[in-house]
Amino acid sequence: MDSPYRSCRLFGAQRSPHDLLGGGAVADVVLWRRKEVAGRMLVAVVASWALFYCVPGYTLLSFVSQVLMILLTVLFVWAKAAQLLNRAPPPIPLMKISDESMSEAAEIVGSFINKVLKNFENIALGKDSSLFYKVAFVLLLTTIVGRLTDLITLVYTGAVIALTVPALLEKSEEHIARFFKKASIYVQACGRACKEYKCKMTNMISETKKLRWCQCVYSLENFDS
Repeated sequence: MDSPYRSCRLFGAQRSPHDLLGGGAVADVVLWRRKEVAGRMLVAVVASWALFYCVPGYTLLSFVSQVLMILLTVLFVWAKAAQLLNRAPPPIPLMKISDESMSEAAEIVGSFINKVLKNFENIALGKDSSLFYKVAFVLLLTTIVGRLTDLITLVYTGAVIALTVPALLEKSEEHIARFFKKASIYVQACGRACKEYKCKMTNMISETKKLRWCQCVYSLENFDS
């Protein structure tokens, strides 16, 4: 069940983080409503990253290949032994994608590709300036991040952040919101103080110039007399 709305939300959001994340099973995992699943996923991500980066010469492709080779070998030997010993074959579930699922997946992928192509056309023809700036910023940010790290590390880092940061934000949402509110009030007060100080300095400089001008005029009058 969703938690009741809090009196103080981050950035003035009207909905809970669970609702913002879709309110489904993914939101439950990301916000650690299903602690066992989220914990296993986090351990698996960290362990796989440590395996691929701490063991020299071990990559994701070699790991997947070895796992599939072991799995197929065990199932093949099990099936052959079951035939010789008149035992039941290994319990392999029916692995088949229904036509309905294939149609839905194709529709989703096709809709996404058409949307991307439409946005590309709008940018290429200069119809959407704001979208161009957004895409350019994302590509520039991707270029900078790509120079600092590789894709695999970036994916692992994103997965760890997705499994930790939203849950921490939801847990400490009120404290963070209060902190940002106090910081905003402090910044606004500093801005008003700077503005008042600028006005005082401008008036002081203006009065100083007027005073100097009066002194110059008075000196010229005395000199003429």
